[in-house]
Amino acid sequence: VQQLATGTAKKLFKVSDSMWPAVAQMWSGKPSSYTNPDHGLRGLTAYNGEAFKFLNAAELTTSGMSNAAQSLYILSAVYGAVSSNMCIAPYRLEMQSRLSVAEHKNLYSLWRPILTHWINTIDPPFVIDACSGEYSKVVDWKRVNTPVVQVDFKQLKNGQMKSVSAFSKQARGAFVRWCLENNIKEMSSLTSFSEMGYRMHTFDDNKLVFLRDSQ
Repeated sequence: VQQLATGTAKKLFKVSDSMWPAVAQMWSGKPSSYTNPDHGLRGLTAYNGEAFKFLNAAELTTSGMSNAAQSLYILSAVYGAVSSNMCIAPYRLEMQSRLSVAEHKNLYSLWRPILTHWINTIDPPFVIDACSGEYSKVVDWKRVNTPVVQVDFKQLKNGQMKSVSAFSKQARGAFVRWCLENNIKEMSSLTSFSEMGYRMHTFDDNKLVFLRDSQ
């Protein structure tokens, strides 16, 4: 990233001239400050997107934080996977950004084999994929050896089910929070989620769909 010309970097990050100085500052440190930061933000509190607002890490109980430390990972275009207690440097980079790295034409090509192998190495009892489509694609789920539950949230309007991006983000955050606070350890327990008016619709082929009436 630091080797990119300013104009190219602005296009990559999709930022205006007024926003560029702040973004440039994020990427101005020595490489070691990103790979081994000695200060920065803890993983679970480092992100402020819509999903993370509804996860609301600041108000997790002690039990919820403990469960997060043991089982929650956030997929990252810079770090690959960020644990809840991992210290990271502030950054701006999306997984779908058109950035080539060495022989890899994009970040998916870079991270897919690494993250897929990593999941198989830690070998959890099962994995809950509560990522957005952009980040879910970075793992080759067909090559993951453990059972995977992929979660989706839909709205019911005029008899039709629809995906609404903003609502899906909110629901993913609320769902992860619910899993942490309720110490979910079994796949079958996931169907009990009923926050924000959602109810289980289907659970087939390890794809769990929740539905609620349109807001």
